[in-house]
Amino acid sequence: MADSFYIGMDLCSDFTQLSYYNDIKREPESVSQLNNKETYMMPNILFYSVDSKRWYVGGEASEARFTEQGVVIDGIFENLGNKAPVKVGSGEYTYPELFLMMVKLHIDSFLYRYEDAVVKKLVISVPEYNPEIYALLSQLYSEIGVPEDCIEITSHLDSGLYYIFNQQTDLWINSVALYDYNADGLNYYRIDISRNRKPEIVSVIHEDYSEQMSLSIYGNDTYSMDNDFAKIAEHENKQAYISSVFLTGIGFSDKWMKKSTNVLCQGRRVFVGQNIYTKGACYRAVGGEYGRFYDRFYVETKENVLYDVGIIIDEETEEFVPIVTGGKQWYNTKGRIEVILDNTDRLKLSYRSIGGDIEKQEVVRIHGIPKRPNKTTKLSIEVEYDSPLEGAVIIKDLGFGKLFPTTNKIYRKEFVLPKPGQDSEVKEEMQDV
Repeated sequence: MADSFYIGMDLCSDFTQLSYYNDIKREPESVSQLNNKETYMMPNILFYSVDSKRWYVGGEASEARFTEQGVVIDGIFENLGNKAPVKVGSGEYTYPELFLMMVKLHIDSFLYRYEDAVVKKLVISVPEYNPEIYALLSQLYSEIGVPEDCIEITSHLDSGLYYIFNQQTDLWINSVALYDYNADGLNYYRIDISRNRKPEIVSVIHEDYSEQMSLSIYGNDTYSMDNDFAKIAEHENKQAYISSVFLTGIGFSDKWMKKSTNVLCQGRRVFVGQNIYTKGACYRAVGGEYGRFYDRFYVETKENVLYDVGIIIDEETEEFVPIVTGGKQWYNTKGRIEVILDNTDRLKLSYRSIGGDIEKQEVVRIHGIPKRPNKTTKLSIEVEYDSPLEGAVIIKDLGFGKLFPTTNKIYRKEFVLPKPGQDSEVKEEMQDV
């Protein structure tokens, strides 16, 4: 029987990390390079060997380039917009094709270690949403031969939350600090939990310190870097009671923290690791008990939807049927229901904020459908998002079987919603498509 794996992938511009769910240990385990068991960060380069007529990726590519004749392909992320084909051996490739090949080979390099291994679920974590990369990764399922729903794309922030909330509870009994110090600089995230509200809300505050702290500013001056980071940490520690601190990114890979360590460790536990995002993505891949914090909390971040969107099906009781629920990333939030109209050609849409302090309703008329007997018009209602507060309700006439065939009419109702505490704008026009 083939091994099937839940896999988390941290995909950055320079390197990739993989982890898989270890059923025995009941936790994600990082995947090391084949040629270096001490290294988990796999460089994002490809090498085509003219000698062996095969592709290498990561650490194997770095090694093979010095022992075999061939072509090195790097800078793949930076060149995704480059339309010029790249000649390799007897073939030509575009950079998007090379990108997908690279990702697939990273996965294959792990699967090849096991006989007949397959992907059960793969979650790919990228630093933040990028429409071009998201569109490319959405094609990956066909490249590795799995159903489309076996692959999800998420962000570092979401993966960080999955990792943190699957640690022991006392680490997040109060606020949690996450410092990400990478090649672009230092970013700080504070995760707060509002327990005095129902539902309980997890909110994330983000501070960008990249102009004050970046690896290029300091060079070898680790003394100044330590002092500056200590000042930032001291300031942030005063803003909330923090139970634990997580440090990730290549900036924390060297042992330069002395003064800042003393500041961070005062009354709290501190963890340093380069594999937070890949392991968080792996927890998301497994799902189930590892995603229960999303069931318990409404998660409010810069990329998460802040409203439930649905319809009112009873005017007297104001019974609400959700189409989508908030608290998840807007680019991964879609929903669909079907309804049968009962003595009406109208729908009442409702937008309800996470905290319950805003509810907006509007009535839309479904026009242009031929008159049919009562309860013989079925509609599909979908919601899709363009950002956390903008999207559209899409209504499709499904007809009613062979007796009353569909007209194929599609209605699109766009909406723009406010952040809680602001006035809303809900566009009134309905567009026939």
